[in-house]
Amino acid sequence: MVAATAPAAMSDIIARCQNGDRSAFDTLYAAHRRQVAALLYRIVGPADMEDAIQDVFFEVWKSIGRFRAESKLSTWLHRLTVNVALRRLRTKKRKDPDAAGDPDLIPIGETPERALRRKMALRNVQRVLDEMPAKKRIVFVLHEVEGLDVAEIAEIVGAPRVTVRTRLHYARKEFYARVEKDPSFDPGFGGEGPYR
Repeated sequence: MVAATAPAAMSDIIARCQNGDRSAFDTLYAAHRRQVAALLYRIVGPADMEDAIQDVFFEVWKSIGRFRAESKLSTWLHRLTVNVALRRLRTKKRKDPDAAGDPDLIPIGETPERALRRKMALRNVQRVLDEMPAKKRIVFVLHEVEGLDVAEIAEIVGAPRVTVRTRLHYARKEFYARVEKDPSFDPGFGGEGPYR
């Protein structure tokens, strides 16, 4: 895992990226790949995740020159990631949601039984998320999983805060209604959430 980069150091890395420095971009990629992968996993699913990660960082490389630090880098990255995810959802039919996920998302040191339960729980949650409309799924994942507040989500998805609150309300309602209706749904972990 990459150590957290200090804000001043990240500003320097961004400036170097904007000047075309490939090694700085490699550092940026290493620092943020896991965050982007986790978000994409929850939005597009594991089957399309690796290609989507490459799409996101291609967009980062193309767009970094326009980044002006008017928002946080993480917010800007979330926005790019969500845009790539939406584009993929619109243009490509979803593949098998039970395909193997990113091994980086499986915690090191888990017992085989716990790893299996976690994988099954992730599949159950992903199956429910896959059935939700993209706009609801995105605000749900950004708020409930990523822990972002409504203002940040509004900036990422380019919608008014009231719209985000409304989507989030209906997304929660839909998610939990689907979970309650599905007798095969098992969140696993004895009450722990699958993303904790």
